[in-house]
Amino acid sequence: MGIVDYIAIVSIAILFLCGTPLSVTFGIGSVVIMLHTMNVPLANVSQVFFTTMSSYPMLAMPFFILAGNLILWGGGMTNLRDFMNRMVGHLPGGMAVAICVFAAFLGSISGSATACLAIIGTIFVPMMAHSGYSRAFASGLAVTSAGLGAVIPPSVFMIVFGASNRVSVSDLFAAGVGPGLLAAFLMCVTSVIISKKRGYRSEVRATSREKFEAFRKAFFILLMPVIVLGGIYSGIFSPTQAASVACFYSLLIGIFVYKGITFQVFMHSVVETVKLSSMIYFLVIGGDLFGRVLGYIGVPQMISQFVIDLQLGPVTFLIVVQALLLVMGFFFSSFPMVVIVLPLFLPSVFNLGIDPALYGALAVFCSIIGEVTPPMGPQLWIAAPICKEKIGNIMRESWVFLGVQILTLIIVTVCPQLSLFLVNVLR
Repeated sequence: MGIVDYIAIVSIAILFLCGTPLSVTFGIGSVVIMLHTMNVPLANVSQVFFTTMSSYPMLAMPFFILAGNLILWGGGMTNLRDFMNRMVGHLPGGMAVAICVFAAFLGSISGSATACLAIIGTIFVPMMAHSGYSRAFASGLAVTSAGLGAVIPPSVFMIVFGASNRVSVSDLFAAGVGPGLLAAFLMCVTSVIISKKRGYRSEVRATSREKFEAFRKAFFILLMPVIVLGGIYSGIFSPTQAASVACFYSLLIGIFVYKGITFQVFMHSVVETVKLSSMIYFLVIGGDLFGRVLGYIGVPQMISQFVIDLQLGPVTFLIVVQALLLVMGFFFSSFPMVVIVLPLFLPSVFNLGIDPALYGALAVFCSIIGEVTPPMGPQLWIAAPICKEKIGNIMRESWVFLGVQILTLIIVTVCPQLSLFLVNVLR
């Protein structure tokens, strides 16, 4: 490497520390190294932009985001909230349990942790505060349970990881079901224990008639994940086709059933989708360029050789990688982790015979946890204005639920069939 390459690497570090958008930070330095050291023609560098953007699985990402936005503003969220609350609201800490169940279900619709947080923070947190729950507790539960939306399929993070690294998106979706549902269950149990200890009251048990009425109103939203995930796993359509079906279905029920989608709402959903999708695409492009540079330098190969020299077994390797990702989550947001860091360990994953779907699901889960850990945790900064609570209070209440999610990672790592059972059935 020459002086130009070192200048490029230093520039990447300086731009990163200055808070420059990561797509620019990694893109500029990587292009300089590719042109100067790797002798890649400029035309080939520009081709990377096209090949990254034109990946067929990556097309699913904006469609799932649009479907989530249409559901968010389509007018049916109140009906879904009432259904969840009437089903489990009578339990000790029933509204806290309803948040966990709601988030797990919402993950099968939107695929976005931010969308889940916006919905939960807007709908559930004020209702819990009004019912006597601590707003800090409700906010901490909301910000951590929202991460389930990025683990339980369809997941935007898994689409990006799978499309960028040629790992089956369908397998990643299937591998995320077990960890996501286990985390949701353990968070429900933890919520009940905390609620009983603090004396939070439960709701009056709904009658069978009230439950049926709530189910009837929420039926069309409840049907959406059955159509989308059922279609994927039955082989009727691919994840990308499922995303377009989800958009069409969300639009139909928003217009004709819940009547919340007007032309203005539709255009707002499209604009927000374009903003978020553009950010993700540019980040993926920058990450792809930087990944090629790291591959040229031999970083993945060095990591793989280091793992071989340590003679780590599959379980030990996964635990070490997860610990490393959790520590990195204190300083990096999730998408750079998924795009740049996670692929570095893939050669070792294949060498150790670990199913890439299992690794992808667990690694994405680690990245999502990093969304809530300070000081970088972007979900904390988003949650504060939505939930109308101080960040410090949210952080204090979120630690126990983050611990539950880490416990989920350990359990699934030791018992990988909790994640791979559905993968093996559907392959």
